[in-house]
Amino acid sequence: TFLLRQLSSLPETGSPSLGDALKHAARFAPESELATLVGFMRARFAARTDFQLALFQSVDQGLRQRGVTPPVAVREWGAELVAKLLVVEGGSGWVNLAVDAAPTENPWGFQERRRSDGKTLHALSSIPQGEGLTGTLRSPVFTAGATLSFWLCGHDGYPDRPAQNKNAVLLRDAQGGGVLHQAAPPRNDVAQQIVWDTKAEQGRQVSLEFTDADTGDAYAWIAFGDLEGGPALPAVSPRAMAERTAGAAELASRLGMKEIVPRLKELARQPGDPDARAAAGKGLAGLDAAEAVAVLGPLLADGSQPLSVRERFGVTLVEMNSAAGRAPVLAAIRAMPYRVQQRWAVPLCATRDGADAFLTAIEQGDASPRILQTASARGRLQRANPPDWQARFEKLTKDLQPMDEVRVNLITTRINGFHSGAASSAEGQRVFEVHCAACHQIDGKGGLVGPQLTGIGDRGVERLTEDILDPNRNVDRAFRQTVITLKDGEVQTGLFRREEGELLVFADATGKEFPLKASEVAERRESDQSLMPESFGETLTPADFNKLLAYLLTQRGKK
Repeated sequence: TFLLRQLSSLPETGSPSLGDALKHAARFAPESELATLVGFMRARFAARTDFQLALFQSVDQGLRQRGVTPPVAVREWGAELVAKLLVVEGGSGWVNLAVDAAPTENPWGFQERRRSDGKTLHALSSIPQGEGLTGTLRSPVFTAGATLSFWLCGHDGYPDRPAQNKNAVLLRDAQGGGVLHQAAPPRNDVAQQIVWDTKAEQGRQVSLEFTDADTGDAYAWIAFGDLEGGPALPAVSPRAMAERTAGAAELASRLGMKEIVPRLKELARQPGDPDARAAAGKGLAGLDAAEAVAVLGPLLADGSQPLSVRERFGVTLVEMNSAAGRAPVLAAIRAMPYRVQQRWAVPLCATRDGADAFLTAIEQGDASPRILQTASARGRLQRANPPDWQARFEKLTKDLQPMDEVRVNLITTRINGFHSGAASSAEGQRVFEVHCAACHQIDGKGGLVGPQLTGIGDRGVERLTEDILDPNRNVDRAFRQTVITLKDGEVQTGLFRREEGELLVFADATGKEFPLKASEVAERRESDQSLMPESFGETLTPADFNKLLAYLLTQRGKK
C-alpha cells in the first residue's frame, strides 16, 4: 500500500524501478487497491503501449506469485494492450528471417553511424545486441523505379582476411526470387553510398534483403539507412516489434482472448521473426487447440519454412499432449535432422502416449534410435512408462554401437584435434556467449543456472573436454536436475531455483526459468542427471569447439 502511494515518484528504471514496485504491490497489496493501480498506469503511460506491456507483465507476475487470477480491471487493461499491439499498431512490412545455418534472436535495432560525407546516418543495424547475432531483414514488396540508393556500412569478417561472403545486400524479384542487384558491406564503420541503376527493372515488383549471417565476435555486422527509391524504414526497430508481438501473443493466451485467434493464425503463418512466430503459435495452442493443429501442422512439413521455426512449432504441438497435436510432428520427424528429432523427443517422452508414439516412430525407421542412447533417455521412458517400453528399448538399442564408446571416441578425437596456437580465444568467447553464457558465469558475466566457471581453465584440456561432451560423467549434486511430477500426470525436469509465494521456479536446459504452481505438484525428486545438454558434440563444430576450449583455458584461477 505504501508503494502504491509512491508510484508517481518512482523511476522507470533503477532500483527499485516502477516495475519492481508494481510486482510487489500486485502480490501483497489489498485487491481493492489494484483498480487504482491499473488506472494510474493506463493514464500516465497512455502513449507508451510497449512500456505498458512491460508494466503489465510485472503486475501479472506478482498476481501469479500471489496465486490469484487477474481481477477485472487488470484483465481489461491486458485486453486493451493486446488489441493495440497485435491489431491496431501493426508492423511496417519489414521482417526479420532466421539464418538457418546459424539461427539467433532478432539482431536489428537502430543506431547512429557516420556517413562518408560527414553527415549522421540513423541506421538499422545488426550490431546493437552483439555481433554474434544473425538475421535477414526483408523489406515489403515495392515497385522498382529508375534508381535505388542507400548508405551502407559494416563488415564481412576480419579486414586482414578474405571476405567470407556471409553479409550482403540483395535486390530480389518478388515473383521468382532471383537476384537483380547485390552489394557487399564496405568493410568499414563509416557508411558509403550505394547507388543501383534499376532502369531495367523499373515497374517490376521487388524486395530488398539485408543479411548478417556471420556469428563472429568482431567485424561481423551490417547497417544501412537513408534509403531512396524504396520503402520507408520502420519507425519501430524490428527487434522491438518482435518482442512486442511475442509479449502480446503470450498475454492473449493467458487472458483467454479467443477473439485474437485469427490474428495469431496470421502471425504464425506469415514470414517473420522466429520468436514472434513461435509465440503466436504457442498462444494459438493455448486458445484453440484445433486451430493450432490446422495451422502449425502443415508448416512442419513445409521445407520453405525456416528450420528454427518448424522446430519450435513442433515442440508447441507436442506439448498440447493430444494425439491430434502429435500427429503432424510424427509425420514430419523423418525428414528432420538429428538435432531436431532429439529436441522433439524430450516433450514426447514426457507423457505415456507421447513416449509410446516416439518409440513407434523409431521402430518404423522414422526417427534415429541413437537418441535412445543418451544418458537421460532411459530415465524419461521409465517415468513415462509406455507399453512394453523396456523390451522395445532393448531391441532398438541392441545392435547399436554403445553410446559411451561413441562419446569416448568423440572426446578422444576432440582432445587430439585441439591445438592451442591455432584456436582464437577471442572467437571462443563468442562461442561461449552463444552456447554457454545463458547458464554459466565467468567473472560475474552470464547466468548462474549451472556452476560459475571463473578459474575453470585450471582443469586442463582433457577434463574440460569431458565436462563439455559428457556432462553426466561428473555431476555436482548442487546442479542435478529435479524431476517434477504434476497431479495431472505430466512430468517436467529442471533445476530448482527458488520459491516465490505459491510458485516454484525452475530453469530448463537453455537457462530459461519456468514457474509451476506448488499446489499442482504431486512429487519432486532429485535426478542423477545434469541439466546441461549432452548434445554439444553435434552442436559445436570442431573449429568452434577448439575456439571454446582456447577461451576456457585462459580462465585461470588467481595464484
